[in-house]
Amino acid sequence: MIVLGQIVNLQGKKGELRFKPLEGGERLLSPGTEIYLKKEDKILPFQIESIIKFKKQIIIKLKGIDSTEDALFTLGQEVLFPEEKLPPLGEGEFYEYQLIGASVKTRDNQEVGQVIGFWEVGMKRLMVVVKDKKEILVPFEEAICLSIDPEKKLIIIDPPDGLLNLNEI
Repeated sequence: MIVLGQIVNLQGKKGELRFKPLEGGERLLSPGTEIYLKKEDKILPFQIESIIKFKKQIIIKLKGIDSTEDALFTLGQEVLFPEEKLPPLGEGEFYEYQLIGASVKTRDNQEVGQVIGFWEVGMKRLMVVVKDKKEILVPFEEAICLSIDPEKKLIIIDPPDGLLNLNEI
């Protein structure tokens, strides 16, 4: 299972949920799609009844969740989706979740760290890289990320001067 995003709040009194998708997660959702949520120690399937886009979030209604009380267990939950049901990608394409744990190195083979996630800030996508408990935010764009190999879990970057030292005092 992969994570498509997270339930961040309730919406209304009929069990609607505010869903904050990870990059690309919203493209996999439509009425009738089956997603999965954890309830206690179980992973349960739920069918999407309806979807409404709301700013950067999506309001979803799941079959069987019809009140605020029914929906309370979903707060903070990750929305899961079976990896085998993902649409196939073209040559050179990848899903961001495939890069989690990837090693990031500079073009001269300097170890930068490992990818732990992605952030969206304004219209920019940032790759969150950690080394020795220090986070480095690297713009996830072609000019900086020279080579991305999800199979080898390796990303080669050419950072602008000073980028790797921004968090140092």
